[in-house]
Amino acid sequence: MTNKELLQEYSESIKRLKKESADIGINDDEFRKMYFDSLNDLDENLQLNRRQIFFKKYIFLIIFVIIILFATYNFKSIYSYIICNIQEYIYPGLRLLRKISIPFLSLFPAVTDLYQETCLIQNPFFTVVDMDCWPCSTVNNIGEFFNPQPIHKQQTAPFIYKTDQPQIDVNKLKTLYLKNKDIFNKESSKVLTNNKYYETPEDIFDSDILKENLYIWKFNNFNVARILRQIIERPKIVPKFGQSTERFIIIDSKHETFHIPDTECNFAFLLVLSGTRIINLQPAEECKHQCKSFKMELKKSYLLWYNWWYWRPSVQLTRGNETFIAHVGSYC
Repeated sequence: MTNKELLQEYSESIKRLKKESADIGINDDEFRKMYFDSLNDLDENLQLNRRQIFFKKYIFLIIFVIIILFATYNFKSIYSYIICNIQEYIYPGLRLLRKISIPFLSLFPAVTDLYQETCLIQNPFFTVVDMDCWPCSTVNNIGEFFNPQPIHKQQTAPFIYKTDQPQIDVNKLKTLYLKNKDIFNKESSKVLTNNKYYETPEDIFDSDILKENLYIWKFNNFNVARILRQIIERPKIVPKFGQSTERFIIIDSKHETFHIPDTECNFAFLLVLSGTRIINLQPAEECKHQCKSFKMELKKSYLLWYNWWYWRPSVQLTRGNETFIAHVGSYC
C-alpha cells in the first residue's frame, strides 16, 4: 500500500472510533484528550525502544572489541588449542562433505573434470616482485647434449638433445585413440582448438583429412598417461620418479605462431614427435631486461629442456605445409 492509502485508511479508522465513542456517550473533547494521550504514550514507548536498541548495540560492540583484543593478545595459545583439537574432526568432516556433494555432482557431472586441475583460473597479470634472475642471466647459448643422464639436480639452463623417440604422425595418434576410445572420451574428452574453443577427440579424428587448426590436447590422469607411454616413452633425462601426470599433445597444421602451455612443474620439456619448427625461447617478463632470448630449430625426435619459471617458449610462424606434432611434459 502507498502512503496515501495508509493515511486514508488511518483517517477512516479514527472516524469509526470517534463514531463508536459518541455512541457510548463520549463527547468530542473527551475523545480528543484520549486520542492525544494515546499518541504521547506511543511516542514514549518508541523512545524507550530506541534507547534499549542503542544500549544493546553499544554493549554488543564493546563485547566484540574485547573479544578481538583478547584473541589478538592470545593468538598463539588459541591457534595451538584449535589445531590440537580439530585434527580428529577433519576426516569425518571431509567424508560428510563428500556425501553431501554426491547429489550436486549427479546433477552436474562435468564438475568432476576439475578434480585433477592444479589451477582452475590462471591470473594473466601475475608477476613476481624482485624475482632473482641469475639462473637465466648467465645463459649465453642453448647447448646440445649427447647421451644425457637423468637430471637429479635442478638443471636451470635450457638445452636440447636428440632422443630415441620414433616419429608419430596423425594416423598413429588416431589409431591409438580408436584403440582406447572409451578411456580417452571419459578421461580427456576436450581438445582446445586455436586457443578459442573446445572440441572432442572424435571431432578431430573422425575425418580422414586433418583440418588446418592448432589442437592442444591436455591429459591429467594416470590411465591416459599409461596409454601414452605405449608410444611416447619417458625421456632419458627425466628421472623414473617425479614426472608429472599432466601432459599435452600439440598438433599444429595451421602453421601460425603460438605459445607452449605452462606445465604443472617448473622443469618442462618439449619433445617433437613429427615435423620441424623454429622455437623462440623468451625470458619471463620479470627477467626480460637481464636474460637473453634464443631461437633454435627443433627437428623430429629432438627434445628441449627448460625451466618455465625463467623461459617461455613459443613456436614460430612457418610457410611450410608440414604438420607439427609435439609432446609437452614436466618434472618436479
